[in-house]
Amino acid sequence: MDLKVIEPIRNYIKEFNSPVEFNLWYAKHKDEVDALTTHKLNKMYKIDNYRITKIKGELMLKVDRKVKEEVINAETHDDITELRNEIKNIKDTLNKLIEYVNSKTSEQ
Repeated sequence: MDLKVIEPIRNYIKEFNSPVEFNLWYAKHKDEVDALTTHKLNKMYKIDNYRITKIKGELMLKVDRKVKEEVINAETHDDITELRNEIKNIKDTLNKLIEYVNSKTSEQ
């Protein structure tokens, strides 16, 4: 009896730059793609910033977790920078108010 040796997929068979590009290809190869597991599909095909998934038997693309985390980190960084600027403006305004009040009290 001969055993089959299954080697890992080391290179993508095909790479796509967008979901639209993948969708056009998928329309032509639907039957063969639907027969494979999503794990194998993600090893064979690469769609920039997306992963292949099946929900209730329907093939879908979802944003890759790493990309989603990068977007969240960038948005959080922008929010933090904006908050720091607002705090600086509040401090400057308070200091001006304090200076004004001090100058008025010293005039009396």
